[in-house]
Amino acid sequence: MFQSISKRLSGIPYCAMVLFSFFLSCSKDDDDPVSQENLFINEIYAASGDDWIELYNAGDELRDIGGYTIYDESGSKYKLPSGTSIVARGFLLIFCDGTATGLHTNFELAATGETVTLENVAGKKIDQVQFMMLGDGQSYGRFPDGSSTLGMSGTSTQGIANGDNQSAVIAKVFHSPVVPGLSDAVTVKAEVISNSGINSVDLFYRVNGGAFTSQAMNISAGFYQATIPALNATGLVEYYVSVKNLFGTTTLHPFDAPQTTHRYLLNNDPLPALRINEFMASNTSCCPDTDGGVSEFDDWIEIYNAGNTPVNVAGMYVSDDKSDPFKSRIPDTDPQKTTVQPGAFLLLWADEDGSQGVLHLKFKLGSSGEDIGLFYIDGRTIDSYSFGAQLENKSSGLTQDGGMAWQVFAVPTPGASND
Repeated sequence: MFQSISKRLSGIPYCAMVLFSFFLSCSKDDDDPVSQENLFINEIYAASGDDWIELYNAGDELRDIGGYTIYDESGSKYKLPSGTSIVARGFLLIFCDGTATGLHTNFELAATGETVTLENVAGKKIDQVQFMMLGDGQSYGRFPDGSSTLGMSGTSTQGIANGDNQSAVIAKVFHSPVVPGLSDAVTVKAEVISNSGINSVDLFYRVNGGAFTSQAMNISAGFYQATIPALNATGLVEYYVSVKNLFGTTTLHPFDAPQTTHRYLLNNDPLPALRINEFMASNTSCCPDTDGGVSEFDDWIEIYNAGNTPVNVAGMYVSDDKSDPFKSRIPDTDPQKTTVQPGAFLLLWADEDGSQGVLHLKFKLGSSGEDIGLFYIDGRTIDSYSFGAQLENKSSGLTQDGGMAWQVFAVPTPGASND
C-alpha cells in the first residue's frame, strides 16, 4: 500500500510518504538529538483541541525532570514544575492547552504538524520529534516505547504502552453521491494505510437510530468501498468504518464511533424560496460587523426571503464551494436571529468566527472570485452563485430583491432592499 523513504537533508532526516504525504514512519539518524538520559518524547496527539505529549522513562530508576523544558515551533518554552518525576519504565502526560500551569504548557500543538523538543535543566537537547498532520484519534509515536522507530497510528495510547505495531490509519472516509436522493444507492469509500497488514475493513450503517448492519468493504482503485442500498424513504442514515490489522488492533472512523458517525439525510421537503441577494467579498471600511464588541470589516452575505411564509434557516448550510455543501452549518440555538420573515433579509458574516454568534460562518469570501451556496438541511441546493474578482468596499447583488440579474453596488445595502 505504501512506501517510506528516509534520507538525509541538511543533517536532518527527511521522511516522505510517496503515496500518502500525511503518513510518516522513519528511524532517527546518528546525527539526530539522541537521548543520553533514557528519556523520550514517546507519543504526540494534536487533534480535537485535546493536545498532549507523552514522555517515557526507559530507565530502571525514578527520574526527576523538574525544570526540564519542552517547546514547539511557536517559540514558547515551558518549564516543567519542580518535583515532576517519571517512574521507571513509566509515562508522563503533558497537556498542551496554553494554560501554562502544572503539567499544562503555554502552547498548543499544530494539527498540521510541527517539531517538539525536550531540553534538560542545563539547556541540553534531550529529544526532538517532528510529526506530520494528524487527524482526530490519530497519534505519532515510538513503536515500541523508547525506540528509534517513529510512526503514525490510527489510535492513540495515552499513558500506556504503544506496543510493537501501529494500528491502521484511516486517512479519509467519504460517500457518493454527496447529497443522495431517496432512490440513490450510496457508495462509501475509505482510504486506509497500514504497515501492520490488514485483516478486515467493514462498514457499519443504520437508519433512523436502528441497529447497525455490517458489510465487508473491498479494495478497488486504491479505496476500500461498500454500498448502502437505496432506501426509497426519508430518514437519517449513519455510518462508520472499522479496520482490523493482522495483530487484532481495531481503528474506527470517526475515531469515537459509534458515539459519533458519518451521516446523510434523505429528505423530500419542498425547498424554501430563499435567494442569495447581495454580498461583499472585499470589505475594508464599509458595513462594520459589531458583534464582537468592536467594529470589524468582514465579508458578508445577504439572504432574501422571496416566499410568503417565515423561514428558519437553522440547520441549513452555507458554503464558498459548491462541491462541499456542508462547510458551515447555521446553528439552531437562536431561532429569533435565524428566522427570516417574508420579504425580509438575513445578514450572515463570512468571518471564520462562530464564537460571535449564530450568524457568523466558518469561512471568508475570496475577493478574487469563488462560489456562494445556500443549501438545505440535507445538502440540496437552495440557491448558488459563482462570482469573479470583486472591487474593494463595493458589493454585488440582484438588481431587484429576489430577481435574476446581478450588478455592482457602489453603495452597498446590507440588510436592506436592493431596489
